[in-house]
Amino acid sequence: MKKPKSAKKKNATGAIIGVIIVIAISASAIYLYNQRQSDTSTLHGMTSGPFSINNGTYRLGDNVFMTVTGLKPTDVGKIVVINSKGGIFTQVPFNGTMKSDFNYFFKPNTQKAQKLCSAQDLVGNWTIVFEGTQYSSIPFKIINQWVPGDQADEDLKPISPC
Repeated sequence: MKKPKSAKKKNATGAIIGVIIVIAISASAIYLYNQRQSDTSTLHGMTSGPFSINNGTYRLGDNVFMTVTGLKPTDVGKIVVINSKGGIFTQVPFNGTMKSDFNYFFKPNTQKAQKLCSAQDLVGNWTIVFEGTQYSSIPFKIINQWVPGDQADEDLKPISPC
């Protein structure tokens, strides 16, 4: 028994609509994937070799997040964070033979030993240096704006005498 022409047209129309829906869903998924990749590269825009920080500018009270991905076995040295006064704020050893990927974060704060006596001493240009490697330093800036609620943070209160 043959199907009438109108039934064939309905089946063809249904198939075409189904293909269009599949294409639209696929295009949306590809767009969202690319958008997510773009957002990730923005988060890790401050990069030097396998080292990345999440921003180039931070407020008082912000954490600085570093991602290290793909250290080579020959990458051995220290991450040295230089504060706005030119002193060493912190140091982190790394060895690509032991660990090729890791995350690290720090919160710039007042420290008597570093002569960072007030939050204002934190404001300015900081640098992350990768001693023992050929990777370029990563500069970042701390601006004179507070993360809401952090004005009362003990780690940012003035130290006296300093």
